[in-house]
Amino acid sequence: MGEERLKALLAELHEELHQVGEIDADTRQVLAELNADIEQVASVSAAERARALESRFAAEHPVLQRIAREMADLLTKMGI
Repeated sequence: MGEERLKALLAELHEELHQVGEIDADTRQVLAELNADIEQVASVSAAERARALESRFAAEHPVLQRIAREMADLLTKMGI
């Protein structure tokens, strides 16, 4: 169940990003790394990357922040 929810959250995050428009290269890189981590569902750094995205989105994109926070919390609960 956790892995399915992570993939759903990742899809939601990408959908919301399409509505936001352009994002900076650093954020795009963190997203790519998070995506790879979730696909592998074996990386300790996935939760850290999700938290990094949460911080980046905090001021301007509250929906994106919520999604990233939920992803980080779920990864942490899964022990990833």
